[in-house]
Amino acid sequence: MKQNFKDDFFEIMKLIIESDSLAFARAADGEANILKNNTIGNKDGWLYKRDKNLIFRADLRKSLLCTDPGYIYGLSCTCCDEINHKYLLDIVKTDPEHLTFSNLWVNSNFKLFHEHFFETLKKSEKNIVICTSKKAKTGNLEKLIPVKDFIPIPGNCIIYWEKYREYVKGLLDLKACSSNNTIFLFAAGPLTEILIHEMWNVNRNNVYIDIGSTLDPILFNRKSRNYHSEGDEFAGRTCVW
Repeated sequence: MKQNFKDDFFEIMKLIIESDSLAFARAADGEANILKNNTIGNKDGWLYKRDKNLIFRADLRKSLLCTDPGYIYGLSCTCCDEINHKYLLDIVKTDPEHLTFSNLWVNSNFKLFHEHFFETLKKSEKNIVICTSKKAKTGNLEKLIPVKDFIPIPGNCIIYWEKYREYVKGLLDLKACSSNNTIFLFAAGPLTEILIHEMWNVNRNNVYIDIGSTLDPILFNRKSRNYHSEGDEFAGRTCVW
């Protein structure tokens, strides 16, 4: 990664096609505030409570420490969140060549995402699995790409992980062991980073991608973020490392 907003986007597109061992996990203000043990939630329904959800916090912290080749982290940028950019840089241990923007799919790159992401997935000829809220309308996504499997995440992802942690780890182990050369797409809030790390440790012969809120208009029939609306300030922002 060069920490260039557009160059890194196309580099990830290339890796999705060519690599059989890739992870792209993204941490921004939500993850940073959890690591700081601040009470925080968002419009997607998850809520982290200070001093209460410490199991989740610990697992999230550990998920940001991977230094394996092929494991790429997206972090907050200086133009959108300079404080958390510096904070997250101090936490991750990997080399700069494995770091890029948490916003890589969004803001001014969202147009590129729509133009290239689905075609890239099809061109890769890999099986595709989606892991997101159980409320997702995956049939809408299947009109664009062939989805082989669906891993549903019910309710508040933080409570779900802490309550059913061992079961979920067992499920992830099964899914990872049963797959090779498969693309796993994750949209499960801050739990995504934990899920990617867990599956990577089971089987590195897959592609694990954090897609965040990019597919909300497709999966949930709603524009949940400013960048979804063409003409918005964020839709035109080219992020700077």
